[in-house]
Amino acid sequence: MHHKDNGPIWFGPKLGMPPANRFDASGGEYRAMYAATSLDGAFVETVLHGRTKDRILTRANVHLRAWTPIETCRPLTLAKLYDDGLLWHGTDAGISASESYTASRRIALALHSEGPAVDGITYRSRHDNGELCFALFDRVLALDLKPDARMLFGDHPAEIEAMMRKYAAVFDDSLPVSSPAA
Repeated sequence: MHHKDNGPIWFGPKLGMPPANRFDASGGEYRAMYAATSLDGAFVETVLHGRTKDRILTRANVHLRAWTPIETCRPLTLAKLYDDGLLWHGTDAGISASESYTASRRIALALHSEGPAVDGITYRSRHDNGELCFALFDRVLALDLKPDARMLFGDHPAEIEAMMRKYAAVFDDSLPVSSPAA
């Protein structure tokens, strides 16, 4: 899932910007691209991220988004940070569920630094642990990924409505309030 004016293949944070996401490198050692196995996973991790209590959205904000299915052009080696991979890597489910990103960034940096063959991480979505997500390290090249056609949310209201129902989110369809006169 991405802004409709941007392409789907993007590794962040922007150069010179601090890390913002769960598996970002604290010191800028690498950049990461986030994806999910399904549109639901991408939606809950992007649009509804951090909104466990407030799930009132504006259509305009959602319509700024698009999604693009992506195929891999080579097998990717991904560290499994869910199910039996948790104990294997010496962690627990908090790695993808905790509000703090300290442990997740630490383990991601270790995997990136100590495992040059590791292309990224597979983990469970914080807000829907039935969904698998990915943090791909920037050693995955754009040539390794084949994007399909971009899909605009504004062109697919049924998909939006289904996800909104699934995650008990609603749209605020009220008209904007004008500024008070001085």
